[in-house]
Parts: sequence; C-alpha cells; structure tokens
Amino acid sequence: MTKTEKKHEPVRQSVHVDCPIEDAFRLFTERFGEWWPGVPACEMEPWPGGRVFERTRSGEERDCGSVLECDPPEHLRFSYGPRGTVDVEFCVVADGTRVTVIHTGWEASAAPSCALRFSSFVARQMLVCA
Repeated sequence: MTKTEKKHEPVRQSVHVDCPIEDAFRLFTERFGEWWPGVPACEMEPWPGGRVFERTRSGEERDCGSVLECDPPEHLRFSYGPRGTVDVEFCVVADGTRVTVIHTGWEASAAPSCALRFSSFVARQMLVCA
C-alpha cells in the first residue's frame, strides 16, 4: 500500500427499527432506492447473483454491484461500487429488529449515513402503516 492509499477499517453501525424482522428485510431490499444514500434511483434484486443497479430518468440502467449472499430475513451481503462490500444483519430484539450495516472498502462516513437513512425510512413507513 502506498502512502497515498488509505486503508479504512470496516465500519459497523446498528440501528433499532420498530417492526418485525421480515418487514425490516423486505423494506431494506424491496424499497432500497427510496432510502439508499447518494443516488437518485437505485434498485436491488434480492437473490444471490442479483443486480444492484441505478436507473436514470431516461430509463437506462447502470450496474453498480451485485448480491453476494441472501438469507432472508437474517442476512444480506452485496457489493457496491468498485471496492465496497456491505453486510447487513437483521436480528430480532424484544421490541423490533436490530439492523447492523457493515461497510468494507468504503469511506468511514458511509455506514452511519446508510444506517441512519434506513432507520428514518422505516420509521416513516411505520407511521404510514399505522
């Protein structure tokens, strides 16, 4: 590794969401583009080998990652960008679900932003569903 290259340790961020584990997993994957930070429209095909892709306003699709592992509703692992890997763990807790996002190969600030956006998104969805 050269002096100009910076190695970032994996970043782990957990959030509590007030919904069952199955709903948390479904919201994370099926509505990925509604909360994923930094892109206008992004979708995920939630199965091993599925694509993570951006869609332009004109309808063009650009692959930006792929689903590496998918074990609903407990675990999801996908690549994003040239070096990024995201592991997402869903764990049942007494009053909902703990979602842990682990980013590897990303800038250190990405995981907290991702986890907080997802938590905020789920909270808004729970209000809509109530």
